[in-house]
Formats: sequence, C-alpha cells, structure tokens
Amino acid sequence: MSGISTTSRIVSTILSAADLSRAVAARAGRLGRVRAVAVGKGALPMLGGLSAVAEIVDGVAVAPQAGPVPRSVRLYVADHPTPTRRSFEAGRAVLDYVESLGRGETLVFLISGGASSLMEVPLVDEGDFLAAWGVLLRGGLTIHELNAVRKRLSAVKGGRLGQIAASRGVEVVNLIASDVPCDNPADVGSGPGVPDDTTPDEAYLYLKVRGLWAELPGSVRRLIESRRGTVDTPRDFPHRTSVVARNLDVLRELQREYGGAIVTSCLVGEARDAGRLAAYMARELGTPLILGGEPSVTVRGRGRGGRTTEFALSFALAAPRGLAALAMATDGLDGNTGAAGAWADPDLLSDMESMGLDVAELFGDNDTFKPFEATNRAVFTGPTGSNLNIVFYVDQWSRLGRLLQPRG
Repeated sequence: MSGISTTSRIVSTILSAADLSRAVAARAGRLGRVRAVAVGKGALPMLGGLSAVAEIVDGVAVAPQAGPVPRSVRLYVADHPTPTRRSFEAGRAVLDYVESLGRGETLVFLISGGASSLMEVPLVDEGDFLAAWGVLLRGGLTIHELNAVRKRLSAVKGGRLGQIAASRGVEVVNLIASDVPCDNPADVGSGPGVPDDTTPDEAYLYLKVRGLWAELPGSVRRLIESRRGTVDTPRDFPHRTSVVARNLDVLRELQREYGGAIVTSCLVGEARDAGRLAAYMARELGTPLILGGEPSVTVRGRGRGGRTTEFALSFALAAPRGLAALAMATDGLDGNTGAAGAWADPDLLSDMESMGLDVAELFGDNDTFKPFEATNRAVFTGPTGSNLNIVFYVDQWSRLGRLLQPRG
C-alpha cells in the first residue's frame, strides 16, 4: 500500500471530527458584537466559526499560513514550532490591540495549538529567549512543564492579555481548541486569556529535575530566580472560558464510526513507551482500542521523526502478529517529517529487515520516519487548520487496512 492522504476513510473521519470552524459555530453560543484575537494553527477556521455566531467588529489573527479572514481583521503570519521575528511582531500587535480596547466591549480570544510559538513578546533579550526555547523543545518536558517555564518569560502568556483586557472593563471570552492532554485551558497556547495555575517555583523545579537549568542563558535563569517565592502571573480576573474542541471529540467520533473502546485522551510520556504500552493493552483488552494525547519525544539525534513515528515503530516491535496501529497528528504535521503520521502493520518489521534498517540506530538518531517513508506507510494531509493532539487507533490489520483505503 502506498502512502495515503485525506481520501482514506479513517483519515477523513479524523479530519471531519477535528473541524474547528464547525466546533466554534456549534458551541460558542450567540455573542453579538465582539472584538477578536485569534491565535494558533486553528486561528482562521475558528474565526470563520465565530463569524457565524457573532458580528466581528475588528480584531487580530495570528496563524502559520495566510488565508481568508473577515475584512476588519488584521492577519499576521508567524512561525511554529520556534518563534521568529514574525512571532515577535505579531505578539506586539496583539498586545497593542488589547491595550486599545475600552469598557463595555467584548473581546473573544480564539486560542488553538501553536499559539505559544506564533505570538510572543519576550521579557528577556530575544536572542536569549530563542536559545532558551531551543533547550525547552529538546528537553522532553510535558506540555504543562514547558508552559510553566514559557509563562515566566512572556508579556502575553499566563493570563497577562486577559488581565489587561479585564482591567480596562472589557468582557473577556475564551474559546479554546485544546491541544493539551486533559484540556486545561491554561495550558493551551500558554493561556494568554485565562488565569494562570503555575508558579516560578514550579518552573524552576521542572528545569532542575530535567537537567536543563544549566543549559539556559543567564538572563533567563536570573529572571526565574528573581521571581521565586512570588506570584508573577494573574490568578483571577473576570472571564468566561469554553473548550469548544478537544481530542476526546475526535476519539468519540472514531468510536461512533468504527466501534471499540476509548482508553484515554490524556496520553503523555515518551511516544516510544506509549507505543509499546498500546501493544500490551491490545493483547489484554482486545481491539479496536482508541487513544489520544500528546506524548513527547526527547530529541538526541538529528534524524527525521516525531511522536507518531516513534509510537508506531515501538508498537510494531511489541505487537502480536495480526495487529496494526495508525498514529496521526490532527494538525497534519508531525515533528520534522512533513507527514501527519504513519501506520504500522504486521509486515513492517520484515520490510525493514529486507532494507537493512536497524531499529536501535533509528531510535538513537530520532530517525524513525525513515522506515515509514521508505515503505510508503506514511499519512500526508498537509496543514489541516486544526490541532487537537494526536490520535492512535489500534485494530486487527485485516480491518484497519480496509479503513486506510479511500472511501468508495
């Protein structure tokens, strides 16, 4: 079977369930006249959904690619997964916009995955900030741990934008498309519009126990140390928050379509460990099994790979004959692969052996995309305009193989 795209039956089901425009229109309620700040991989679809239930007076959108926005909304194209000067420009534009609003207005924050990188106003030198960002991305932190640190370094994260608006008498409404396990709004995009639930002491502890503290620039360490023992982000201000889309929505749609048991939408830890765990669970519980979440990859090598390929390759090593797994990122781009995901079937390992691919070397260099690319077991969708974490579907290959075929 060659690599597949959005025409696959199961892939099209996932993408339909992750449609953020539809989710906002269905779950936001009637909002009247609003101002809008939309940031993230789903910024443009979410704005489209908001247009169906509100009159958007004006606003700012920050997205990783250009696209249609309401005429009154200024669009900034910025970068992910690492901020650039475009991200800093977008962050300053959003901050200026929020500070321009006045009493009696309603501001809707439309926040989706990727917002942390796309919009930023650093509290340290930009070069030091970017150096710290690189350390954090490679460090294997959970998303909560990562955001606890990011919020210390930012003028727009950790509820700071929401507090600015609320202090000016603006009604603050957050509509969240969650890309974090268990859907804590304060973790999505580092929570620019919702009160924070982390502290400088937590950030310091996470960095120390992960062995990352000494790798950070001195200015970053000094900033965090100077705030230990304090509360440096807003803990409470008037706001309304609704998670309008989440990974569990996608899992439930898969269950409705294809049956099976939902195990969790909060899967975390190393992706390669999660793949092995899923194989063992399938042995014990049977199939189909449906999982989702945001496992991590600790980057030690220079190869091409991501969460989906580490999961799928590890699954193949542990799965009994006959089982298969699909791993897919709902944003359409996993790691540095250019693919949305991959699948592992019972013949993957023998195909790898015939090509002389060594599993230990692949994992050691984080080069786990290679076997899926070489054997046409990759899923390609391109950017989807959504970001509801990663979906893992485990089933008998006799069934999953059919679901990977185009609808017909």
